[in-house]
Amino acid sequence: MSEHDGLNVPRVRVVCATCGAVLRPLDPRCPNCPSALPRTEYAQRRFVTQDRGDIFRFAAWLPSAATTATPVGPTVFRSERLAAALGVADLSVAFSGYAPEIGACNATGTFKDFEALPTLLYLREHGCDRVVLASAGSTARAFAYAGTTLGFATTIVVPETAASSVWMPIPPSDSVRLIVLADSGDYAAAIRLAGLMAERYGLHSEGGARNVARRDGMGTAVLEYARVQQRLPRHYIQAVGSGTGGIAAWEAGMRLRASGFEGPLPQLHLAQNVPFTPIHDAWTSQRPIEPDRNVAGQLERIAAISAPVLANRTPPYDVGGGVRDALEATAGHTYAVTNAEVHAAQRLFEACEGVPIGPESGAALAALGQGVARSWIHPADPTLLHVTGNGDALLKRDFALHSVPTWCRVSAAGESGALRDLDRAFAP
Repeated sequence: MSEHDGLNVPRVRVVCATCGAVLRPLDPRCPNCPSALPRTEYAQRRFVTQDRGDIFRFAAWLPSAATTATPVGPTVFRSERLAAALGVADLSVAFSGYAPEIGACNATGTFKDFEALPTLLYLREHGCDRVVLASAGSTARAFAYAGTTLGFATTIVVPETAASSVWMPIPPSDSVRLIVLADSGDYAAAIRLAGLMAERYGLHSEGGARNVARRDGMGTAVLEYARVQQRLPRHYIQAVGSGTGGIAAWEAGMRLRASGFEGPLPQLHLAQNVPFTPIHDAWTSQRPIEPDRNVAGQLERIAAISAPVLANRTPPYDVGGGVRDALEATAGHTYAVTNAEVHAAQRLFEACEGVPIGPESGAALAALGQGVARSWIHPADPTLLHVTGNGDALLKRDFALHSVPTWCRVSAAGESGALRDLDRAFAP
């Protein structure tokens, strides 16, 4: 219980990030600012933690009152060898993959595990028992795992190029349904189809960047840094597709500042993988993202990147409380990292820290190197590098990995064809 419970103050409320209007928890779209993101406000303003080692250590700042036993949670450690290789003096790593050697036990190997459990618990708390979402791979794994462990009906739409990456370290349950968009590598098309399915079959849309439980779960990496270091990081580095992780870090920083932590907000350093860099291009050119312009060309560029989980054509960039606002509020920077730089950074991290990282994390590390070289990151500044995933190598070592079977494979030729396929699958 929080110190405010006796005052009959709601434990958490959802408000518009632009105008502050109070919103309904599961329909968080502001009537005054319809494009603005929702944001949580907690009655517990002080930074308090529970005596447990998982993500629910930060239950006071997660929207669901319920918790569950889980291995999932953020791990932060001070780096010496990697810091020395980069020429920085005060480097911490938030390692959000699976590497029990360093205390990281996220069940599907990425920080997407931080999103899935809080989301499903929050939905259940508000009477929702069926959810649909789209994924480019890692989010699908996390929600399939969470849906199985919680017995929550979870329908996941992925482009066919991502289907082989949907696995988990326990057998999937019948509560998880995987919809595969045939002959497609377009995450945006999967997002559109998931939205149509929500309307057509009475499923609740998970919400993506609009999902406050997802963002507050991701923000626990910054909270763990604050718990361990008892301060804010000056710099926060992460590779992004939608940029939602950057928004989450910004919001966590604001919450910590309001609780009494001193110093400026963590400066965001957001990396993308060349040749597909829509957020970087928009930020550096000060032009809007145009997701529907030259789609074929965008898909070609997506196919050429080493970190496909960073491929999002429709990031929440130019919306109230979105990526652009986060970069502006923190005087942030964006980076374009080549495939060669990604692979070199992956090798460097494993050589220094003894564990592998995924290509998206290699992009973040390469951006850190660029930031130091450009003097955007001072070597003495307290810096937090977020390793958001490390693939399946160590999970394969310790577990038998189970593929989530395709429940329905639908046509990518057009939405009407896909819905016909789904109508047959959903028919009683």
